[in-house]
Amino acid sequence: MRILGTTIALAMAFGSTVAAQDIFKDVEYISGHAGMNDKKKGMLTVGDSVVQFLDQDGTLVFKIPLEEITEVNNQTDVRDASVGKKLLFGGLAGSRKQEFVQISYETKDMAEGLVFKVKQGTSPGIVAKVRFAVKRKKGQVPASESTKSNQPPPK
Repeated sequence: MRILGTTIALAMAFGSTVAAQDIFKDVEYISGHAGMNDKKKGMLTVGDSVVQFLDQDGTLVFKIPLEEITEVNNQTDVRDASVGKKLLFGGLAGSRKQEFVQISYETKDMAEGLVFKVKQGTSPGIVAKVRFAVKRKKGQVPASESTKSNQPPPK
């Protein structure tokens, strides 16, 4: 999901290299980073060399070099409606889905597993973008082959 206005604003703030990034808004940092005990809302960006978490004002909170990322996963958590809601609304008391993305990384001195709560329906795309960026950085993306069209049948 590319947000053009945010891309332009970040490009103006950080230089033209940001324009090539994928930006995911409505992300909430949940846990995993040393020294950060509180949840924080912001946005996640996936660039050519780093994944960054920025707060809602666009200020960098932390960044992870792509070559240090070891694993990226997503998880969906379905929470049933509370007993009170079920009594009040009966069958209309729906369950609530939450999606999370976990990014694990290692440096020579430490390892961390960061957890982000993301907007519903976006976790598979975020995981795919981060995995692709990591592969590209490590030179593991297969070279694309040009497609060949078959000759039309003779008349």
